[in-house]
Amino acid sequence: MINLSTTKIWLKPLLALVAVSLGIFGILRGIDFLLVAGGTHPLAILYSTDIGNLTNTLSGLGEVVVAILGIEITVIAIIVQLAANKYSSKIMDLFVGDKFNVAVISLYVITSINTVLVVNTINERSLNYFSITFTLVLIILSLLFVIPHFNYIFNFLRPENFLAYVSRRAAEKLENIPSDVKGILKAKRKTREDIDFIGDIALNSVFQGDRSVTLLSLTSLREILTEYFTLKSDLPKEWFRITDEEKFDPDFSSYSEFVLKSIEENKVYLERKIFSLYDVIFNNSKTKLRDVASGVLLNTQLITIEAVRWGDQGAIDNCLKYFNSYLRASIRDKDPRSAFNTLEHYRIVAEEVLTKFPEIVEKISVYFRYYGQEANKNQVLFILETAAFDLCRINELAYEKKVKNMNELLDLFLTVDEPAEGAEKEVSLIGVRIAQVKLAGYYLLHKEEELARQIFRDMQVEPFARIKKIEGIIFGTAQEEFWEITPRGVNFYYIEPEARAALKQFFGWFEEKQVCS
Repeated sequence: MINLSTTKIWLKPLLALVAVSLGIFGILRGIDFLLVAGGTHPLAILYSTDIGNLTNTLSGLGEVVVAILGIEITVIAIIVQLAANKYSSKIMDLFVGDKFNVAVISLYVITSINTVLVVNTINERSLNYFSITFTLVLIILSLLFVIPHFNYIFNFLRPENFLAYVSRRAAEKLENIPSDVKGILKAKRKTREDIDFIGDIALNSVFQGDRSVTLLSLTSLREILTEYFTLKSDLPKEWFRITDEEKFDPDFSSYSEFVLKSIEENKVYLERKIFSLYDVIFNNSKTKLRDVASGVLLNTQLITIEAVRWGDQGAIDNCLKYFNSYLRASIRDKDPRSAFNTLEHYRIVAEEVLTKFPEIVEKISVYFRYYGQEANKNQVLFILETAAFDLCRINELAYEKKVKNMNELLDLFLTVDEPAEGAEKEVSLIGVRIAQVKLAGYYLLHKEEELARQIFRDMQVEPFARIKKIEGIIFGTAQEEFWEITPRGVNFYYIEPEARAALKQFFGWFEEKQVCS
């Protein structure tokens, strides 16, 4: 029994080539017939009167075209297969589906068929000189197209080009989603295939250590999602429903029904799809290709900011969950550098959200405190104090913007510290207290003594010796730039001279308390 889906792949192109070839030949013979209506063909003067010589020449040129076609197919097969092995097997589908490649190969096939037909119909009575002329033009075009086509193939197989092509194709599908259910499901399937294609390239590039291609893939996925945000509000409800087929998708198959229902309710199907790939890439690169992991963080930051711009609460919440997952993975693998970098991008998101959704920043502050303390419990040092310094910056900005929950953010910041247990944890606790002192200096610099007093009241439980140690570190740190190469480049313990002058009043309160006691 004939499989219709299989025959469609080869039967349709076969019939199309046969129809075009025979159609061209028929049109050429018709033109020749009209041109010789007067008795003499106007193009006869261009050719030899020796029919045998003309036939041999034309058939030889036809063999050249066939040879070129063989070379083209051989070179294409080798180059495309190498690219498919390196990046993704789906590059084969991408190449075969490219209209220009199909047009060039079709040109060689049609030229060869037309040459065979014309050569075998040349005789003294037919006088088919227009057919011969047109065939020679096709042969010349076939010869001329060899080098440009090879250039096109090499250019087509550059990662930046085929990634851009797939991104555009996915964006076009999103822009033209039909209204019927069948069309919506087909569009989702095609979009999912494009995203999986880019994800495969990213993962294969990670395993091969190809940083630039991985970063290009991450950017392509972000661009798809950025375009998606502009269209999301107009999409039909059916788009956000997770079908039985999609439940078997590797990016969704591990989720419980509760999670799948949440994804549907929050309308984050495509966001979760792309971020699942980000998560896999982050976990496979954070200790091997740190710049790739940083690329994941940067793109997550940019996507979150875009979601904030559109006011998409579901997408924002989804982004925060993935930031939290990055932190959890870094702590679990005892990788402080990845956690350090994650906190920076997370803080930038909080700064962007602060004006529009200050209540979300409260949630972020809770997460910073939680994961900082989790890092301390798991002996991943310096993360708690990094979280504290980031929260200090958030509180400064909250005061500057006069957000409505400024006091709540301060209260959360003052709960970051935990009782010191051992010398190493005491170092982290001192770092947290320095961040809080830094904020107190900021408040005093802006004549907000009561806010600074609130920090003082929280810190007055500390031993006076520890307060003096903190004071010594702050006034002994004169270099703003850190003395090693780090992504942030700043020295956390550095405080501007103006704020240091204001802190003399702050530390004076502890002196007074010590005297009174």
